[in-house]
Amino acid sequence: MVTTPDFSPLELERYSRQIRIEGFGIEAQRRLKGATVMISRVGGVGGTIAMNLARAGVGRLIIVHGGKIVGEYLNRMQLALPSDIGRPCTEVFVERLEAMNPDMEVIAVPENVSEENVADLVAKADLIADGAPLFEERYLMNAEAVRQGKPLVMAAMYNTEGYVTTIVPGETPCLACIFPKKPDYWTNIKVFPAIGPSPVIVGSMGAMEAIKMITGYGTPLKNKLWFFDLETNMTKTISINRRPDCPVCSHIA
Repeated sequence: MVTTPDFSPLELERYSRQIRIEGFGIEAQRRLKGATVMISRVGGVGGTIAMNLARAGVGRLIIVHGGKIVGEYLNRMQLALPSDIGRPCTEVFVERLEAMNPDMEVIAVPENVSEENVADLVAKADLIADGAPLFEERYLMNAEAVRQGKPLVMAAMYNTEGYVTTIVPGETPCLACIFPKKPDYWTNIKVFPAIGPSPVIVGSMGAMEAIKMITGYGTPLKNKLWFFDLETNMTKTISINRRPDCPVCSHIA
């Protein structure tokens, strides 16, 4: 087995299968361990991203999620159990994530992204993973990521559909290019339709995009929007372009 002062024997064993992937290796693992990822909303999508990053060996997660666990979360949130109902979401998520990877630091922010906290949250991260269900939060993170020049992985689902892309300010379309205004049907979180496999697939794809961006491995979804619909088993990758009149990113060369 490879020996290195950067990793304990257990870490090397834990990550051995991904380290041996051609083009990945120990250097990619070092980059993961040195990275900080901020995840907005750690529900079905964001929770799947968090679990995959924890198991892959990301060094630090900042998880941003307000409120308490309620019964209707249980059909899709991988980190929540019936015994958690009534507990603060971040308390539950930190407990589960630290159990998965005790070598990872988890920083909990028990509130949702807002105009007041978005700049500070984005500044603390190397990469932002957007699992928020509401466009208001997504637009805030997108604008701040563009302003600070931080990469952002957008992972979204609705009903049985899923969407994933990686946003790199100045290089790819931003969220406001792709969705100049939020879809009319994407309104009330209380009636948001979801079934478990959809956010798990979206979150897994989003986690892999984060891993690729951090490590340099593979080909991220830059200038591409990956879409699927589990009702019809349809999937496609769509080319997307920056909007020259985008109010958020058009000023960036």
